[in-house]
Amino acid sequence: MTGLEAILSQIESDARQEADELLTDAKAKAEEIVVNAKEEAAKKSQEILQEGEKKAQDIRDRADSAAMLARRNNMLAFKQQVIRETIDSTRTSLGNAPDEEYFKMLLQLAARFAGEGKGEMRLNRRDLDRLPKSFEADLKQAVPQADITVSKDPCDIENGFLLVYGGIDVNCTFRAIFEEADGELRDAVGKILFPA
Repeated sequence: MTGLEAILSQIESDARQEADELLTDAKAKAEEIVVNAKEEAAKKSQEILQEGEKKAQDIRDRADSAAMLARRNNMLAFKQQVIRETIDSTRTSLGNAPDEEYFKMLLQLAARFAGEGKGEMRLNRRDLDRLPKSFEADLKQAVPQADITVSKDPCDIENGFLLVYGGIDVNCTFRAIFEEADGELRDAVGKILFPA
């Protein structure tokens, strides 16, 4: 081998060695890039998974909260309905009480709501037809401060009575009394039906 061939052979050998080193470095860098990319992808996928789990939990929490609120609202509506039905049933049963109890209640209401002076008690047709004979005398005894007579003309009311003093009417129908005390009745009935 001549000197030139030896130089060329050396150059070629050095070039191969340099190419092999470059190729080895490139492969190492490529493997490092792949490893880093895999680590970064795993890290990103873990972050995405955690974010997805957090969002899913938030959705579940909101759904649970909405369901609990809906249940609470439904229970409240149910309780209010039961209370209203109980109050209405009580008012109806008072209106349908036996005559003796019914007219005793009317006397108690007159004693509570009657003012002083001359007045007139107006009843419905049904009550006028079943009015006890002693009612007016019992009324005078129950309301000694007033001079109240029972009108012979029927009034268009469900039950109870109207007290009329000149131009002033005092509504003593069961409906009016129950409506006036509605809040107190709801509270009282609620405590009885749904004790805490």
